[in-house]
Amino acid sequence: MFYHPAIQEVIDLHTFFEAWLGGTLPENDGEFARFTAATDPGFTLISPDGATLDAAAVADWIRQAHGTRPGFRLWTTDHQLRYADDACALVTYLEWQTRADVTTCRISTAFFVAAPGAPNGFAWRHVHETWRTPD
Repeated sequence: MFYHPAIQEVIDLHTFFEAWLGGTLPENDGEFARFTAATDPGFTLISPDGATLDAAAVADWIRQAHGTRPGFRLWTTDHQLRYADDACALVTYLEWQTRADVTTCRISTAFFVAAPGAPNGFAWRHVHETWRTPD
């Protein structure tokens, strides 16, 4: 199935997160580079609880969290391309996580900027997440 490159990036990076946090990827700079290559230096994350984190804070957290969630499952659904042109893209999606047999869901809005060196040609600039009650 063909996805817009920004949607493919959502899918691919969350696959990385599942493997990194679950500890199935080796903990080394080469593997972690998948994350840093995909994020813009001006990246901002607004978490579901309202905390705002910059690129360095998110990278530090993810780097330190390697292997901290054995058996962790993470996937995305309901991807929608809300806007795209040659310079940017706006995507919404549902992010699902299962930890210790508890599944949570958040709706996320992600803003991407074109970045030829990024894995799918778009770098994450901003993400805003909100808790959602699963149906």
